[in-house]
Amino acid sequence: MKTIAKNEYYAILVDTTKNRLYLTLIGFWKSRSVVPNYIEDLKKATKELSRGYAILTDTTRMKAPPPEVVSLHTEAQKVVVAAGLKKTAEVVGQDVFAKMAVDHFSRESGMYKRTFDNKPEAEAWLDEKV
Repeated sequence: MKTIAKNEYYAILVDTTKNRLYLTLIGFWKSRSVVPNYIEDLKKATKELSRGYAILTDTTRMKAPPPEVVSLHTEAQKVVVAAGLKKTAEVVGQDVFAKMAVDHFSRESGMYKRTFDNKPEAEAWLDEKV
């Protein structure tokens, strides 16, 4: 596993043997300015992987963002889809507003995802060969 970026708002890691990106979203992003390298960090991560890769996103510590940041997440999802993303497993917490926000991002970007309550189930689904 290789760390691409890690800060107080997100962590991006890649596992090239699994062809998988791991994204953890943390806390409240009050504006785009608190995560100025987010899109570039995602692009760096996707360059480490082959087309048809998967993402496991952990949103359990994420707080629902303001509209300016919603558009950033949608933009980020479009970037990963364009780079060859096949499927996404999203681990969600109990924050209803955060759940609604991440569902909105996916609808806007056209990203195929499935939602899980825990990481082991999400990993198992991503490990399935289709």
